[in-house]
Amino acid sequence: MKFLKSFISLLVTMLLLCQSSKAEEIRIKHADNLETSKKEIFISGNVKIEYKDAKIEAPQGTIITDENGEQDKAIFSGRAKLKLNDRKIEADKITVSIKTKTIYAEGNTISELKDKKNKSIIISCDFQELHWSGENAKAHGNLTTIYEDTKVISDEVVIIYKNKRPEQALFTSNDKLAHLEQTSNTTNAKEFIFDIKTGNVEAFNSVNSTIWTDSDKTHSEQDPVNLFAEEVYIDNNTGTVAAKSNKSKVNIIYQTTNGKSNEATMLRNKKTNKPEKIIFKGNADVIQEDKQLTSEEVVFNFNDQQLTSNTKTNIRPKTTIFKR
Repeated sequence: MKFLKSFISLLVTMLLLCQSSKAEEIRIKHADNLETSKKEIFISGNVKIEYKDAKIEAPQGTIITDENGEQDKAIFSGRAKLKLNDRKIEADKITVSIKTKTIYAEGNTISELKDKKNKSIIISCDFQELHWSGENAKAHGNLTTIYEDTKVISDEVVIIYKNKRPEQALFTSNDKLAHLEQTSNTTNAKEFIFDIKTGNVEAFNSVNSTIWTDSDKTHSEQDPVNLFAEEVYIDNNTGTVAAKSNKSKVNIIYQTTNGKSNEATMLRNKKTNKPEKIIFKGNADVIQEDKQLTSEEVVFNFNDQQLTSNTKTNIRPKTTIFKR
C-alpha cells in the first residue's frame, strides 16, 4: 500500500513536471506530500521549488491555476525563503504572481538586495514587493533599511532600479518623521532621497539634523551642530551640509552660537574632516553670548568661533555688542 501511494505521488509529480516544460512555470523539485484539485496543487513538507532563476523553500505551498489551466500564482507559507541571483527574501508568507512576475512578501520580512558593487541593502519590515525583471522594489510597515553605515527607519521605501540594480532609495513617513543615521549625522525628516552609489542624502520637510563634529569621539563626548530647515543636502564624501528654507529661516545652533538665515552651508576641513565654517546667507542673523551680527551673509569659524560679514556694496552689516 505504501509503495502504491509513493508510486502515485511520483507519477503525479512527473506529470506536473512534463506540463511545466511548455512554458516558464513553477517546477516542484521536492515535497513530502502533494494533493491536486482542478485549480490548485497543494504541497507540504520540505518544499523545494524552482522558477526562472529562483529557488524557493517553504514548509508548504499552493500553486493556483487560472480558468485555462495555466499557473497563475503560488503561495508559500510557514516561513518561506526565496533566492534570486542578486536578491533574496524571507517571510512568513511569500506570494509569486506568475503573470505579473511580481513577488509579494508578508510578515516579518527580511530581504537582501545587491547594488552594482555587490554590497548588501538589508530591508526588514511587514510587507515587501519585488519584481523579477529588476524593476523598483517597495516596502512598508515597521520598516528598517540598512546599507553600509546608513540606517533609516521610515514608514515606506521605494528602491529605484537602473540597469537592473538599485540606484536610489526614497524614504517617506506619514505621522512620525523618518529617521536616518550615518557616521556624520543623525537626521529626521518627512522624506529622504538616498543615493546608493554616493551615500549622499537629501532631506525634505520638517528637517532636524544633529551633525557630529569629530568622528574620533563618541557622541556623548562631542558638541554637535544642531540644524533645523525645510531642505537639507548632505554630501557623504566631503561632509558638506547645505540647508535652505522658504517659509521659515534655517536655524543652526552650535554651543553658544545661534544663527538664522535663508540658506546655510557647513564646510569641513578636507584633511581632518572636522567642521571648518558655517556660511549663513540671505537675511543672516547670528547671535553669540556677547554680540549679534546681522548681514546679508555671515561666516562663523569653528577654530576661533569668530563671526565675519561678507556683504554687497551699500548694504552695511549691523553688529550689536551686549553689555555684561
